[in-house]
Amino acid sequence: MKRAPKSKISMPKSEPIIQCSNPHCLAANALENQLCHQCRTPIVRRYLWATAEAIEDGQVEKLIGDRYFALTTRIFLDTKPGVTPSTQEEIPKQIIPYLQLFSYSPHIPQVYGQLDNTPAWLLEYGTVPTDLTGKLIYPELIPEITGVWQQATPLRQLYWLRQLIGLWRPLESKEVVSSLLNPQLLRVNGAIVQILQLQSDEAQNPSLQQLGKLWSQWIDSSSSTIQELLEQLCLRLQEGRIKTPEQIIAVLDSALERCGREYEYNYQIFTCTDSGRSRTNNEDASYPPSGTLVELTGADTSLTIVCDGVGGHEGGEIAAQETIDYLRERIGRLSFEQNQGNPKTIIDRLGKFINDANDVICQRNDSEQRQERQRMGTTLVMTLARAHEIFLTNVGDSRIYLITPTSCHQVTIDDDLASREVRLGYATYREALQYPSAGALIQALGMRESTALHPNIQHLVVDEDCVFLLCSDGLSDFDRVEQYWQLNVLPVLQQKSNITEAVTTLVKIANERNGHDNVTVALVYCQVHSKPSISKAVISWSEVGSALDRSVSWLEADSSNTSLSDTQLLETSEQQTINSTSSIRQPKLFKLLIWIFIILLGTGTLSYLVISRLNPEQEEPKESLPSLTEPQKSLPPSLYENQNFFQKDTME
Repeated sequence: MKRAPKSKISMPKSEPIIQCSNPHCLAANALENQLCHQCRTPIVRRYLWATAEAIEDGQVEKLIGDRYFALTTRIFLDTKPGVTPSTQEEIPKQIIPYLQLFSYSPHIPQVYGQLDNTPAWLLEYGTVPTDLTGKLIYPELIPEITGVWQQATPLRQLYWLRQLIGLWRPLESKEVVSSLLNPQLLRVNGAIVQILQLQSDEAQNPSLQQLGKLWSQWIDSSSSTIQELLEQLCLRLQEGRIKTPEQIIAVLDSALERCGREYEYNYQIFTCTDSGRSRTNNEDASYPPSGTLVELTGADTSLTIVCDGVGGHEGGEIAAQETIDYLRERIGRLSFEQNQGNPKTIIDRLGKFINDANDVICQRNDSEQRQERQRMGTTLVMTLARAHEIFLTNVGDSRIYLITPTSCHQVTIDDDLASREVRLGYATYREALQYPSAGALIQALGMRESTALHPNIQHLVVDEDCVFLLCSDGLSDFDRVEQYWQLNVLPVLQQKSNITEAVTTLVKIANERNGHDNVTVALVYCQVHSKPSISKAVISWSEVGSALDRSVSWLEADSSNTSLSDTQLLETSEQQTINSTSSIRQPKLFKLLIWIFIILLGTGTLSYLVISRLNPEQEEPKESLPSLTEPQKSLPPSLYENQNFFQKDTME
C-alpha cells in the first residue's frame, strides 16, 4: 500500500466552495469560513481516506465528481457534507468487514461512501487533527504510531498497546487481524488508536509471535518506565509462552493501574435537563440532578447518568428516574479495591446492575399489565470514573462523546435499526440513516427481561485533560455535537469557559436548532496532573507478570465492545431482519407491488390504503410530531407486536 505524500498539504489559490451541512440551508461557503454566512451553522469539514489510489497526480487540488476535493491521491475533503454520499447497490466483499466492525468505532474507520466515478471507497475517522482554520495538521491525515511513540508518556504508550490488543479478537474473527501487524496502518489520534484501513489476512497466518516481534521494535524508543516490562512481554510473545490476547490484556491492565498512580485526577460534573420547545412533559432524567455542580478529587468515584424515557405519558419519565435511583444505590457500594477493582470485575458488576435495573422496570410493567406499546422503558448513558479509569455504558440511542483539545469522537454506538443494518453488513451508516424508521430502538431498559438485554460497556484510560459529553438525542440529532463542540466545549479545555456555561449553551442550541424533543446534557470535565513529589518508578515484569493467571475469555475482557454479537443480532430478531431488509434494501420491488395492487383494486380509496400500508414513503408529512408510543407505519406491524423495536420521536 502506498503511503500519502509527506509534502505539506496546501489549498489552491482558487479554492472550491463548501456547502453548509444544514439541510435547510446548503449555502455555499468559502473553505476558510468557520460559520455559514447565511444560517450561522458551524462549517463541518469531513476529511476522508480512499481505500485505493483512484486518481492521477494531475487531479490533486481539484474536485472529483463535483464533490470531493483532492488534497492528495488518497486524502479528500467532502465539499457537500450535508448530502448523503453515493454507494453501490451491492456492497463489495472487501468493504463488509468495516461494516461488521462498526461497533469498534472510532478504532475502525467508518465507511463514508464511494469516490465518484472510481472503484475506491472513502473512510472517515471522526474528527482528525486540524488547525484553527480547519486545515490538516498532519499531511498523512492521522500520524503513524511509530512517528509519535517516543514523545508519548508511559501511560499513553501502555494505553495504545492495550487498545491494539483489544482489537485482536474482533479483527481475527473477520480475517483482517493482519492490520495490527502493519505499522503503516497503525495511527493514533491523541490517546485513541485508529486503524487507517483494514488489511485482509488472505493466505497469511497472523500470530501473536509476529505481534511480539513488531512491538519489540518500539522498546528502545519507549519510556524508561516501561522498557523492562515491554522487553519481557515481547520476549514471551515471540517464544510462544504467552498464547492468548487475554493474557496480554491482563498484564497491560495491571501496568496501567501502577502507572496511573503517578497522576492526580480532578473531575467536575454538571447536568441540565429541559422539556424542550414542543413538549410539556419531560421524560429525561439525569444524575447529578439538573443544575447541580459536583467537584471530585483524589480517589473519589464520579458517577454521571443520562436517561431518556420511552413510553410517553405512559411512564417514560418514571422508568428514567427509577433507573437512576437504582443504579446510584448499587454503584455506591461498588468496591475498587485490590482484585475487586480490576476492569473485568467492574465491567461484570456494572452489567449485572444494569440488568437488575432493567428487571425492576420490566416487572413493574408486568404488574401494571402494560402491553406492547404501553410498556415504559428508558435509554441509558453512564460514566463511572475513578482516577485514570472511566467506564462508559450505553443502552439505546443516548450518546457519549469524548472531546479532547484536538478532537471529538462519538464513543458509543446507538442501539437502533440503522446501526443494526450496518453491523449485519447490509448498508453503510449514512445510507442506513435514510431508511424509514432508521432511529427505531432495538433495545432499551425495561422493555424486555434482562436475558434479552445486552448493555454496551467500555473501559477507557484518561491521560490528558478531556471532556465526556453525555446527552439524549434532543441534542445529538442532526449532528449538533459535531457542529458545536469546538465553539462551546473546547473553550472549557482552554480555560476560557466553565462547564456550567457550556452545558447551558448546549441546551439552548438543542432547543433552538432542534426543538423537537426533551433535551438533557451532562459534561464530565477531567483534569490530569503529574504528582510532583513522586519519581517515575520503573514497572518491572515481576510486578505485573502474575496478572497472566487472572486472564479471562476475550468476550469478557474486551473493553472496546460488550454489545450484541453478529449472531445475537440475528438470533434475537431474525424475523425483523428479514422484514426490514426486504422493505429497506428493495424499494423498487415494493413500488412495483404497489402499482400492481392499484391496478387490481381499481379504486382510489383502496389504492390509497394499500400505498399507505406497504409504502409509507409516499405518505404526506404530518404537521405534528408522532407519539413515542405510536409505531411508524413504515415497519411491519409484526415487529411491534413482538416488541423487537421501540419507536422514539424523531423530526423529519
